[in-house]
Amino acid sequence: MATTHQSETVKQGVDLEAFHEFVEHATANSEEIQMELGARAPYEGRLFHSLARVDEYTLGDEEIERETREYTLPMGAWREVEEASGFVDPTDRMEPIEVALAALSGCLNVAVGVTALANDIELEGLETNVRLDFDPRVVLMIHDIEDSENTFENIRVEIEVSGDDLSEADAELLAEGAKRSPVWNLMHLAHEMEPVVDIQRPIEADD
Repeated sequence: MATTHQSETVKQGVDLEAFHEFVEHATANSEEIQMELGARAPYEGRLFHSLARVDEYTLGDEEIERETREYTLPMGAWREVEEASGFVDPTDRMEPIEVALAALSGCLNVAVGVTALANDIELEGLETNVRLDFDPRVVLMIHDIEDSENTFENIRVEIEVSGDDLSEADAELLAEGAKRSPVWNLMHLAHEMEPVVDIQRPIEADD
């Protein structure tokens, strides 16, 4: 389990005074912390494989783009699945569902950490584990799109915490605080989303 170093003015790597000032400012100026986030995934010409990239983001009315945030994620599948389904030179890559689960576990840690900080709960260790069962028959076109609701079972979430004098009341408070996670809400709540295919045609040269 991951551990954190504590001091009187710094907890979980955060200067408490600066953090509280930030929250107060954000409370009074909510428009300054509104964000637009994005990602893109160019296809690599091999089934299942894309090189996903994190895009620039907007904070308030400022667009922020810099090279140090150009993270790339080689997306693909499991070697055993590629091998069984006829791939030439099968390989292992992060599968998009696993990346989504990793994002959920990391974001739940954020929400639990903030909840602990706001309620003076001292955590020495925090680790979130998420698991789910996956039926790939819709994406493999064995089942129809209308059967998509059967693709996944419920996501199982287990949050392990450690620290001196932690109580069941603390655990309940942290579990409730976990529901503040943005990725939790992205997955748990209904959001409108419709794919749009834009055909890119080559630009014809002038005669």
